[in-house]
Amino acid sequence: MHESRRVAVLFGGQSVEHVVSCRSGATMCEQLAACGHTVVPIGISREGRWSLHTYRPEDAGHPLSAEFLEDREIVVIPGNGLYHVRQRTALPVDICFPVTHGTGGEDGLLQSLLELAHLPYVGCDPAASSIGMHKYTAKLFARDHGVPALPSIRIAKECIDRITSIGGQEFTTLYTRITTDLGMSIILKPEDGGSSVGVQVVDPLDPTVLLDALRSSSRFTRTVLAEPLVKDPLELECALVERNGILESSLPGLVMDPTETHNRFLTYEQKYLGTNCAYMQLPAPIAPELANRIKHMALAIGQAIGVEGYARVDFLYCAETGRIWFNEINTLPGMTAQSHFPILVASIGYDWPALVDTLLTAGFERQRKRSSLAFTAVE
Repeated sequence: MHESRRVAVLFGGQSVEHVVSCRSGATMCEQLAACGHTVVPIGISREGRWSLHTYRPEDAGHPLSAEFLEDREIVVIPGNGLYHVRQRTALPVDICFPVTHGTGGEDGLLQSLLELAHLPYVGCDPAASSIGMHKYTAKLFARDHGVPALPSIRIAKECIDRITSIGGQEFTTLYTRITTDLGMSIILKPEDGGSSVGVQVVDPLDPTVLLDALRSSSRFTRTVLAEPLVKDPLELECALVERNGILESSLPGLVMDPTETHNRFLTYEQKYLGTNCAYMQLPAPIAPELANRIKHMALAIGQAIGVEGYARVDFLYCAETGRIWFNEINTLPGMTAQSHFPILVASIGYDWPALVDTLLTAGFERQRKRSSLAFTAVE
């Protein structure tokens, strides 16, 4: 597919990853324009309002703003695409390219809305997006397809909110379950979160520290996930891309932390906001047999949850024991110039023009298949 298209780049959103999404949006506008497509930037404000923004070549390299512009408000019409409220006209686009990382944009909600509006879009469908966003569910799929994952416990925010002290029965029961099932060193994370926001390490498992950590993590989610802490793991990532209906995977790259901090995980700041951010070492300095094994695990997970378009699959590897665990899958990975996904996928032959063409083609093909389905019962 080489013809010019009108591509709506959707960015921003009501998510803790709003800023990163705006950066991904800027990169995608730049790359789509460089490939000859007409870019239609649509910012989703922190309040969830949609508005039409502008992109100019001189904006390249700068994050977009998703601030709501009342005179350029855009709404989604079920069955009839996008609508410019002030102009009282339809906003014509050929396809949507969401880079809305996190809640509301990566969890299947936005994808469902686009399907209801009969708009083609890039990336996973609502079901795969929802599975990928929910770490506990994704790990169930991984285990069912032979990929190991760490044991975990889901803790509802309502349960955490009911705990008034470490001496109460509810906390005692939870503490006992965690120590029995997970051990004395754990990591807490929002079950449906990303970019390390809300992640807390509790090592050793002190009751007072645990309760504070649970309350901190639950600020960002309705469900906190507790897992054993893997100490000093190698963080390995693979890129998945769909071409002609078939998933391909890169070999794993190694996530490097140039600051060599001791947080036990990469923080949001280390990933995105510093001047010395984490970066990708490719190829990862591991045995070829291990690299191929992880690549096949990534494919198994992608096929299990039904990845379409693209995704990034993350693993933890303990060099001391040789054990590998699936960590999470990102169905809308970062797409900035420094993001890991573009670097990984370039290693298997997808530079930006090839990647753009492949992803748009996959989005149109899914819409073609969906349009061919019968939605009226035979009477």
